[in-house]
Amino acid sequence: MTDKLSKALCDAGIMKFGLFSLASGRKSPVYVDVRVLPSTPASFSLVVDELVKKVKDMKIDVVAGAETAGIPLAAAIAIKAKLPMIYVRKRPKGYGTNSFIEGVLQKDQKVVLIDDMITDGRSKVRFIEGIRNEGAICEDVLVIIDREQGGTDTLAAEKAKLHSLSTLKEVLEYMKSKKLVDDDNYKITINYLNNPEQWNK
Repeated sequence: MTDKLSKALCDAGIMKFGLFSLASGRKSPVYVDVRVLPSTPASFSLVVDELVKKVKDMKIDVVAGAETAGIPLAAAIAIKAKLPMIYVRKRPKGYGTNSFIEGVLQKDQKVVLIDDMITDGRSKVRFIEGIRNEGAICEDVLVIIDREQGGTDTLAAEKAKLHSLSTLKEVLEYMKSKKLVDDDNYKITINYLNNPEQWNK
């Protein structure tokens, strides 16, 4: 399944090489734009099917999409898995009901947070807190790609578990095997992934 998943992601054109600023403020030689995935229906459908399998194994009550990239993913999962869906804002909207959560969420419901990928995991903590503040249970986070840059440990400190379909290295290895990335960009990106702090210096 790993090759099929990597092919679907590459077919959607999610990988871009250059020099990019991440939300964390760090620099990166690769930008993973999973937001383009829904624009390629075949790839989107395959990825969502794999996410649904993971969700069904978790025995959860509600699917929560993280603003913004997690929302279309959570909506597609909810439809296929026949589960209720909510979405979680990055911050309260600041007017009306001042909600952090959009949708119906009840106390003690078990929620899985859905997002496109994870780097160090700090942004996921805010979403988890928003869900828990409503009295619901959020102990699982599901993403398509784990950049393997501390996300697992960050979530563990919040008593939450990370689930992912793939890692960035796995997608990169697939691209190398299919000659979808040149040697220079491959080596630069691997060096970065192995030691992002040193690379940024």
